[in-house]
This record gives sequence, C-alpha cells and structure tokens, in this order.
Amino acid sequence: MLVVDDTPANIRLLVDYLDYAGIDTITAVDGEGALALLRHESPDLILLDVVMPNMNGFDVCRRLKEDAATRDIPVLFMTGLTDMADKVRGFDVGGVDYLTKPIRLEELLARVTTHLSLRALQRELQAANSDLERRVAERTAELARLNEELRATNRAYSRFVPTELLGLLGRDRAVDVALGDQAQFDMTVLFSDMRGFTALTESMTPGEAFAFTNAYLGRLSPIVRRHGGFIDKYIGDAIMALFPGDAGDALRAAVEMQRAVRQLSEERRSVGLPSISMGIGIHTGSLMLGTIGEAERMEVTAISDTVNQASRLEGLAAHYGVAIVASEQTMDALAARDSLGHRSLDRVRLKGKREPVSVFEVFDGDPPETRERKRETRERFEQALSDYRARRFAEANVGIAHVLLQDPADKAALVYQQRIARLLAHGAPDDWTGIETVTEK
Repeated sequence: MLVVDDTPANIRLLVDYLDYAGIDTITAVDGEGALALLRHESPDLILLDVVMPNMNGFDVCRRLKEDAATRDIPVLFMTGLTDMADKVRGFDVGGVDYLTKPIRLEELLARVTTHLSLRALQRELQAANSDLERRVAERTAELARLNEELRATNRAYSRFVPTELLGLLGRDRAVDVALGDQAQFDMTVLFSDMRGFTALTESMTPGEAFAFTNAYLGRLSPIVRRHGGFIDKYIGDAIMALFPGDAGDALRAAVEMQRAVRQLSEERRSVGLPSISMGIGIHTGSLMLGTIGEAERMEVTAISDTVNQASRLEGLAAHYGVAIVASEQTMDALAARDSLGHRSLDRVRLKGKREPVSVFEVFDGDPPETRERKRETRERFEQALSDYRARRFAEANVGIAHVLLQDPADKAALVYQQRIARLLAHGAPDDWTGIETVTEK
C-alpha cells in the first residue's frame, strides 16, 4: 500500500507498524510525489494525509479519480480535521474511509485490513468480469461466425431450392423440408426453351457448352425475378418458372426475355456466331408445390396439369413460328389484356387432353417492325380465323392472303394458308370442328 504524509516521523511509525503486520508499503512525502510514484506503481490501498503543503489530500484524491489508471484504488484519509464538512468533502472527492489523528494503531490495522480485503475482492470481481466479458465476446464472435455460416449455407441452398418456394411450403430453410410436404396454389407457369440447342452445342467442347448455356440462362433468370417470379428448375437450356402474382407478371417477363435473347443473338452474329431464338409457353391454373423423390434424394417442385399444359404450349410456339404462346386462362387472368400486343392463334387439343383450349400469341417482344405489322393485321387475321372455324374457307383464304400481302413473313398465317388450301382442295370431313389436335409435345 502507499502511505502519503508530509511528516517523516508519522511515515516511520505507520510503515513500521504495517510492516510488522505483514503489509508491504511504499511512501511519498507530498501529493506531487505520490502522483509521480503512481505513474509506475499500482498499490492496493492509499493511506493519504489531508493537510499537506502545495497540494492537499483532497486535491490529490481528485486527481487520482480523474485518471483511469488510478481511479479504482481505494483512498483512506488521515486527518486531524474533525469538522463534518471536511469528512463529507473527503467522501465527495472519492475517499472510502477516514482515520482521525492521533491515529490509534489498532484501528488503523483493522481499517487497512478491511479495505485491503475489499480491494482483493474487487480485483477478483474485476478479473471475473473481464473473463466473463472475454468469454461473452468470444461467444458473440462464435455466434456471429455461425450465423454467417448459416446465411452462407442458406444462400447456397437458395441456389438449388428457391426461397420463395420454401416460403410457400411454410419452411424457412431447405433442411426443414420433409418428403411429402405439399400445398396447392393458383399460379402462372412459364416454360422457355432455346430453339436448336442440340445443333448449336454439337461442335462445342463440354466447357464451351456449359459456358454458353450459363451465359444464356444468366441473361434470362434475373428477368423472371424482376417480374415477381422464381425459377422452379432448369432442364438443360429450358427454364420452368412460377409466378404467384398476376398473370401479367409472367407475360411481361416473357416479353422481356424474348427481347434479351434477340439482343444476345445480335451480339453473337456480330462476332460471326450463329443466331439463337427461343419459344415460351405460359398457362395459368391450379398446381401443387411439394417434395418428390425418396428419403435420400428429393426435389422441391411443382406438379399438375397446369405445368404440363405450359410445357405443351411452349412446343406449340415452334409449330406456329411464334415466340410466345399463352393459354386463354392466362389471358383471362390478365388485368388489362390490351396492355400487351396479342392475337388469337388457334383452338387446339393438346397431347393427352380431351378438351380443346384457345391459345394466343403475345407479340410485344417481336422486333418493332414485326410487332407493328402484326398490330396492323390483327383484326383481319382474327376474322380469317373466325371464317375458318365457321367453314367459310374461301373467305378465310382471302383474309389470310391479305395478311400475307402486308406481312409475308407471318409464319402463323402461312400455317393457315396451307391448311385452308388442303380443305379447299379436298373438302372438310363432316365431323370437322376447326380444332387442331396436337400429337407432339
């Protein structure tokens, strides 16, 4: 402990008595000396005289409490002052106890022993708190690391299992999904497929084929997300996407996807590579989301006739030479049908279906000049289709001829021209309904 007194005789008396009691001491004869000593010493207790020249004990104590290095050292005042105001002042500046001169040595030892014990307990508590803070900091850092690992794991899982799909199943994490989880929703399904993908990749190395496919999908997938959809799966270059909201989200995504592929195709042509194109089929209806497979290998996906029909419509796009084919259910679910350029395309009986469906072409993603020609010929084209279904083949033929006169590249009109020519040449069977039966995908 540190003993500070400006009277050498008092210091000798106190030091001898404390040494005899087994308490190590260091000394200073004034306040400045005490402060200088405390720059490199850290005693457990300071026995401080109040009345000293230059700097009294109260000022010394105040300086000690202002310094973080000495703030916690308990100060025991020694003074001949008996006024209560002086005692209160001592406590105000940070003292913990008072000894009144003349000092009784037995009382001195009792008070010093008590405060040294309290100081030892304080140090133990500080050490325990420091250890606890260290352990809390380590645990906090460990939890932060584990949380980051969990976020990284969830981000990795989300690349394989869409978080939107998990949410629809009422799950927060892919690891919570169980075989047999399922739920039913009304959604719009979009299927897209690159035309001639196999032929394009035949001359590529495996690395080139994967790079090409990923570049293609990398252009299209963000478009799906921007329009409120999510990717259910990739099937080679094909995309199956689900749109839980308005059917218009899927149609607008399809239009933007078509434009993105046209831009990519132009980039390829500019460096001497073959152009690319794609077809899209869109259907709206009820579907089931859930897990299929077995305990060791499962997949979260959508299954239903709605999914199958969207896939069939994508295949139908190639047959008519158009980019986007949507079902009547999708067009009916569109909040504002006229917001997108479209026209009636056909009444078809899809493979595996008994009931026919009306299908439409959405041409807003076509090049501007093509889009404008289809807008101009839409009314005549749809009237020709109406005449065709009513067996007025001559009138239908004239209407289609006018369409082709304005737009010779209209492949859907060419399909009808060929059909009508056969019917005019050979006649229509009695059971002919104008419904086209599709036997392929």
